[in-house]
Amino acid sequence: MRLTIPQSIFLAAGLFFLLCPAPDTASAASRSAKEVEQARAALGAKALGLLHRAMVHEDSEARVMAAEQWGPVGNPAARSLLRRALKDASPYVRIAAAGSLLELGDSSGVKVVEAAALEGPRGAKTDGPLAAMEELRAIARNKIRATAIRALAHMAVPEALPTLRKAYGEGDAAVRDAAAAGLARLGDSTALDRLSKALADEDPGVRTKAVQALTDAATPAVVALVKPLAEDPVYQVRAAVMEALGESGSPLVLPELLGGLRDQNEMVRSKAVAALGRLGTPAAGQYLEEAKKGAANVYMELLAVAGLARLGEPVDLAPARRALYQPDVDTRLLAVEVLEAAAGRARAKSSEADETAALEDLETALDDAEMKVRVRAAAALVRLLQKAPAKPGAPR
Repeated sequence: MRLTIPQSIFLAAGLFFLLCPAPDTASAASRSAKEVEQARAALGAKALGLLHRAMVHEDSEARVMAAEQWGPVGNPAARSLLRRALKDASPYVRIAAAGSLLELGDSSGVKVVEAAALEGPRGAKTDGPLAAMEELRAIARNKIRATAIRALAHMAVPEALPTLRKAYGEGDAAVRDAAAAGLARLGDSTALDRLSKALADEDPGVRTKAVQALTDAATPAVVALVKPLAEDPVYQVRAAVMEALGESGSPLVLPELLGGLRDQNEMVRSKAVAALGRLGTPAAGQYLEEAKKGAANVYMELLAVAGLARLGEPVDLAPARRALYQPDVDTRLLAVEVLEAAAGRARAKSSEADETAALEDLETALDDAEMKVRVRAAAALVRLLQKAPAKPGAPR
């Protein structure tokens, strides 16, 4: 189903940005306050328009990313648009829209996510040439179900527990793992036994998947289970452990993350830097500074800068500006995150010139060749230019 954008959203958006405060900046010193206000309103409207258009983009990944942005943006006018997205042809868009709706105080999408989490096979089981096709459909369906289960666990609504318990009792391993981690996240650790046994499996692929499944739980019990695998002989397992420990937010995992910074494998080191940046503990600051100085590439440097920004440290725009022109999409997306943090910090510190510089770089990203980068930059600008601060933190 293709969505259309209600005209009322745009009318609300016009007022939304016209009411924005528009401080004079060093680069606009010769312009009147009214001209500065109009320029800011125009930039905000441009970004908001792009975010709306992404909701009807032909690429479902772009629609998913756009749907994910509205919750953190915090604009109640987006509720009607998100409710329409609950009928999108892509289940991933529907799940993302439901999550943003809940952040905006509307629980109408929870039932949609529940349905996706419990969706079973359609029609009778087939044999012969059609069996292989049905198996592929089952794999795709179970991937959707696992995504829906993780979303339900993050929503932490009362309806989640019975749905997760039912999903845990079913046959597919990915669905059961997601349900077990979700139950642990919601305080029910009875399903952790299976995953804890998988952590000791001789197959490194099984160990890696077990750690990845536990990443969403990030409870003290889960942290205790995965910490020993920070010394696993297989780098994929160690990298997964770094990510899981970063999600815990516990300063008690700092020794393992520091060990990850010294790992011989670059993937493990990058995951350790990213995890340090998510911990939110001031003790990580000095190590992030060291990681920034010793970074082997732009992406690693940006990970350290992003972590420092989350700690409220000064943001160096130079790496982000360089990264906007890197061929790797993930690097450009991370650059946008850093630029948003830089603009927000500059505003908090009343550094008008620095704020303007970051906003100009974000405007440049609106013309990126990759739709996902454009969507992420648009969401950043909407958050920064709206009349009142949105919910803190960028989307995951």
